[in-house]
Amino acid sequence: MSVSVTIGQAIAKEGFKMSGTSARTTNAAEMSGNGVIGAQWGQFFGNQVMEKIANRKNDTILAVYTDYESDETGAYTYVLGAEIAEAGQDKELRTIAIPDQKYVVFTTRKGPVPEVVVEAWQEIWSWSKHNERAFVADFEVYDGRASDPANSQVDIYISIK
Repeated sequence: MSVSVTIGQAIAKEGFKMSGTSARTTNAAEMSGNGVIGAQWGQFFGNQVMEKIANRKNDTILAVYTDYESDETGAYTYVLGAEIAEAGQDKELRTIAIPDQKYVVFTTRKGPVPEVVVEAWQEIWSWSKHNERAFVADFEVYDGRASDPANSQVDIYISIK
């Protein structure tokens, strides 16, 4: 099977705020089955977190990788939520600010979310060997194209220097 990930041109994106649930993890933990991301998604939907995000700009789910310890081998914080106009008062949710940044956008093929996202990250890690990532904040965009988990397309923004 051929992996189909589209790599876009470098773009500049204005910073934004988002609110959601957060957890600390590593890629090694996630790949070994001892990670937290799968459970975090389950809790996100099970606890209807999206409905709790005050001042939400839209219904697009963002999955942000930030607070990098080092690079893709170190620990990072995974924040699952949505873009907001301003911070709400909910103490259960974490609000973060994503700074103005340059990104390269990777777009997955259409398919089952877990499969296409993992494929895209494998492509990103390969791409990273020859390109300089900034490790500021990277994020996945789950918009209307991801409404069917069995046939979704996701954009992944990778921060670059």
